[in-house]
Amino acid sequence: MTLNNLFMQRFARAQRTNMKYLRLLFNDHFVVFLLIAFGVGVLGYRQLITSPILNSILQSNCWWLVEVLWMLLGLQVGTIVTYLKPADRLYLMGSDQIIIKKYFNHSMILSTIYGALWQLAFVVVLTPILVQSHRFTLTRMMLLLLFMVSYKWLLLLATRATFFVNPRLVWLESHVIARRLLLNFLVPAMMTTLIRQLPSDFIWMFGSVWMILIVLLGRVTYISESRSNSLAIDWPVAVSQAIDHEQRVLHFYATFAEVPNQPRTSKRRHYLDVIIKWLAKRQPVIYRLYLTRFMRDTELLPLIMRLITVAIIILYALNDVPTWLIAGIASLMMYLVIFQLVPLYTTTQQNIWTRLLPIDNKSNQKAFSHLIKQMMMILIVLFTCVSAIHGWMALIAVGITMCVVSLFLNRVYIPQKIK
Repeated sequence: MTLNNLFMQRFARAQRTNMKYLRLLFNDHFVVFLLIAFGVGVLGYRQLITSPILNSILQSNCWWLVEVLWMLLGLQVGTIVTYLKPADRLYLMGSDQIIIKKYFNHSMILSTIYGALWQLAFVVVLTPILVQSHRFTLTRMMLLLLFMVSYKWLLLLATRATFFVNPRLVWLESHVIARRLLLNFLVPAMMTTLIRQLPSDFIWMFGSVWMILIVLLGRVTYISESRSNSLAIDWPVAVSQAIDHEQRVLHFYATFAEVPNQPRTSKRRHYLDVIIKWLAKRQPVIYRLYLTRFMRDTELLPLIMRLITVAIIILYALNDVPTWLIAGIASLMMYLVIFQLVPLYTTTQQNIWTRLLPIDNKSNQKAFSHLIKQMMMILIVLFTCVSAIHGWMALIAVGITMCVVSLFLNRVYIPQKIK
């Protein structure tokens, strides 16, 4: 393996891993869910654009704040991809110049492509509203897209600069919050506002000045052969960023599929101790263990809360759709929540201290099934109350359908998964 091709080999390995989990991710259930969610999103977006209320809001002077916030959100998506490993600090020692010149250049190209695709997606989603506001012509839209892509490239360059040991930039490390506030929010907010409010006669002038500035910054930040010899990699920072990025990707896959060797951490949430004490009262000790792990997991509980929040938003936005569709989406979201809870049983059983407890497997499974029943009861009550805004028929259909699905999950699905 040569260092010149190291990044591409790791990129190919990462794509094989992505394809492995994508095949698990895009199963029949998830494809159906995506089709339903896409249809609901298109219908809701169309209804929002054609709403008379929105037309009056678009003409107001404060609407630009929504547009700016959306663009700022798009700039936060995507980061530099390096695929560095902890062992690289040892095995690549003394090869900083080759890594900086070849490896990081390939990394920047790939990261810029990913970042440009994300910015294009965010601009395209907002395009119908921008056009309807009668402020954005084709030229202004192209300028906005150019700014979003180029500024994302500048943010990636700023992230790459933190990978190098540079005593002159030590003061930036002590002002991380101020630097991020300035680069990630204040500057792009002012620039996007300027693009929106700038008179049409000055659009070309602004675009030309911005392109010249980008070329100059690209020239200044370009790492030549001689400059690479004067730079050194801050391996702890670079490796830590690569590991964090890899874990975020795996956490996304873990939302829909079981990802092995995922590290889990716990954090005590004191405000949930009352709920744990109340639910675990007169319950076996193994049930309290499952409940406590669930309430204190730093990834599982936030994930479940996000899924429930998304489900509530989707159910609330389903206007003028068949009743069976509302009931189906509610049942599907309950399945996704229960699907995320199943690994809690396996990870608990993998703990050596849990195995040493004098509790048989039947009692373990019974305690975990009781926790699942409680979660399904909460989801049934919550989703049924939300669907009541669509009428009594939707309320009854959602309640009956979710009860039937919960029986199937509790009697067939869960026992097979934890067997």
